[in-house]
Amino acid sequence: MLHQIKYRLLLFGLLFPFFSFSQTLDWWRNLVNWDGTSHWSTYLITSPKYFGPNAFTVPSINTGRVDSLVSIGLTSNFHFSKGDNTQNLMLYGNYTTKSNSISVDARFVPYERFQLSHAKKEERSVYYKEYYKKETVGDVVVNTTIQLFKKAGKLNMPAALRLGVRMPSGSAMGAARYADMPSYWIDLGTSLSFNNPDWKWMNMIGFLVWQTNNDDLRQNDAFLFGSGIEWSHGGFRLQAYGAGYLGYLENGDSPVVIRLNLEKRKKSVIYIFRLQQGLHDFAYFSAEAGASFIFNK
Repeated sequence: MLHQIKYRLLLFGLLFPFFSFSQTLDWWRNLVNWDGTSHWSTYLITSPKYFGPNAFTVPSINTGRVDSLVSIGLTSNFHFSKGDNTQNLMLYGNYTTKSNSISVDARFVPYERFQLSHAKKEERSVYYKEYYKKETVGDVVVNTTIQLFKKAGKLNMPAALRLGVRMPSGSAMGAARYADMPSYWIDLGTSLSFNNPDWKWMNMIGFLVWQTNNDDLRQNDAFLFGSGIEWSHGGFRLQAYGAGYLGYLENGDSPVVIRLNLEKRKKSVIYIFRLQQGLHDFAYFSAEAGASFIFNK
């Protein structure tokens, strides 16, 4: 008899973590104080702070120059945060007109794997049916960049207008990975060369909007910005800049990051290494490495 009791206690001890974190409708209902009728998505906070690292990313800085390369790239990405570790692949593509006056670039996350802590899932109000989800596919982002001018009077200061859109192709919204909602932005970018033309000062201002799940406020409007330094020489290009956008709902909607991008071109291949650190409303340190293959001369 005593042996059976010990066996049952041991079995309970081994299975207790499973039962304590086995999520049901009752767990989720108590977590979000469900009213019994509202759709589960209305309890998610559609802002960068409460979603995965690829859901509401800060656009790359607009340097004021159209990308003159026709290319396709692939990188591996690693995102580290307390309670959320994420890895994903990223596909890149760029196409430009013969005059290099307009370019279209796109990126897509074909695969993402993530591991969230129980506390992080509660913070993000993860829906109970997707509590154990660990893999997904991400969004498609497309930018069209138009070269406005290459010089401003005597200054070597090009300027470009960029129109961007995030297509809600990603899944796992219930796991707070991607929001099934579109977003778009428009920004103006410039770069000013110093006495040494290898060095440039980059600046960007713009406007970014995304749809929300709030019936009273159906979209969030944000001021988009970026500024930093670029150095290029002998096939190397190094960028160091800060960027972000400031939403008006104040619900974790103002991500600010600093980035360090290093590229090395060797013949028809560009090797890529990037680092990113979130400063506000983006609690991730990210590393990216890969290559891009050039098809035009």
